[in-house]
Amino acid sequence: MENNNLYAILLGGKIRKNHLMEDHHLVFVVAENEKQARELAKKKWDVEEVHVDGTQLINIVDGYQIKLQKTDKEGSDFEVNPNYSL
Repeated sequence: MENNNLYAILLGGKIRKNHLMEDHHLVFVVAENEKQARELAKKKWDVEEVHVDGTQLINIVDGYQIKLQKTDKEGSDFEVNPNYSL
């Protein structure tokens, strides 16, 4: 990935089988484009019928420009809380 951007992705999905209502989860991903960001985001939440409800490219927040810099650390410190919305 050479032209990386930070995206906030709002996911929807059912965390319980046979539930009428869906839950939502906000995840952040680094991707080259929105299409790639949507696919990467869906892999971060293991639920039934996961889908993307919204995307937002994040490059400026409260007047601060967001710049991504690669580190030597592989992976992510991001963890999904398995007790979320239970």
